[in-house]
Amino acid sequence: MRISTQMLYQSSNNDLTTMQSQILKLSQQVTAQQKVLLPSDDPVAAARALDMTQTAALNEQYKTNRQNANSALSSVQGTLDSLTNMLTKLKSNVIAAGNASYSNAERSNMATEIKGNLNEVLGYANAQDGQGNYIFAGFKSTTQPFTLDGSGGVTYNGDQGAMTLQVDSTRQMDISASGQAIFQGGGQDIFKTMTNMINTLSVPVTEAANKADDIAADNFEYPTTGQFPIKDYKTAQATLDGMKPDDPLYQTQFTATAAAKLKADAAEAARTPVPGSQAALNRNLAAFNTQIDSISSGVSTAKASIGARQNELDNLDAAGEVNKENYTQTINNLLGRNLSDTSELISDLTLKQTYLSAAQKVFVTTSGLTLLNYLK
Repeated sequence: MRISTQMLYQSSNNDLTTMQSQILKLSQQVTAQQKVLLPSDDPVAAARALDMTQTAALNEQYKTNRQNANSALSSVQGTLDSLTNMLTKLKSNVIAAGNASYSNAERSNMATEIKGNLNEVLGYANAQDGQGNYIFAGFKSTTQPFTLDGSGGVTYNGDQGAMTLQVDSTRQMDISASGQAIFQGGGQDIFKTMTNMINTLSVPVTEAANKADDIAADNFEYPTTGQFPIKDYKTAQATLDGMKPDDPLYQTQFTATAAAKLKADAAEAARTPVPGSQAALNRNLAAFNTQIDSISSGVSTAKASIGARQNELDNLDAAGEVNKENYTQTINNLLGRNLSDTSELISDLTLKQTYLSAAQKVFVTTSGLTLLNYLK
């Protein structure tokens, strides 16, 4: 077969151009530290890598959502912590106010202080997050949830919904709490309780009222029974106090007095004390104490729920980080981004450069072969 000079040049040029193109592509791959630069390099791997990249992006969005959810829940938790401290203070006030040594002036000062506390609690109920949304308004996050009505009460303007965020592929999480359930739920209303405390502590206790209440207690009669349990108990107790422990009838009187005490306690609970008496004050304070305990229980339940959700977010974050590592590794495998892939690319580039250098030398040598060199 006869090879013309033109064919030799054309063939060598094609080979050199192909090798230069391969070197250029390898150089781009080495620079990018990635084998698959275009979908045409490996269509299947490129398609799978695209799907995995989208999944990884969703995983990152869920992470952002979890951060936002945790921030919102932390706002709620912080407000509830402040509310818990306030309830503890109110309970302490109730206990202190029941001390008979407390003066009317001291109770009046306490009532004034609780007025300020009421405004503080109203502020907790209308707390906002970093974006200005009311955290206890349900779905009506732009509406102030609690407002004072004309009679001194507090009206709830929100709804019973809860704001949610998608924190994982299969999990939507509540990031707020029902304001009405916390501040006015379970048959209790913290605003009403505090208002009643203010009114009760503002009423002075007088000796006249105490005397009137003692008379009313002695004359309190169970309907249709013709009995006066409180007066009967006082009589029984006075009889017992006048007896000596070695009296043969002491034990019998002791038992009778104990039975009378039970009846007197029941009667005391059934009757309405005279306003302005120590008994009336104690009765109201006992009711406030029960109400505060009930409200505190509801707040504790809400805090436990929020704590459980925050713990779940921590677990989802940990799982999300594992998924992120898996997605990244899979994408690296599909696109050839691993250290071993880069080493292989560098090796191929060096080899191709050696081939090109050798081919260029062969071309120069071959192109120099001509019969003209042998003519003399």
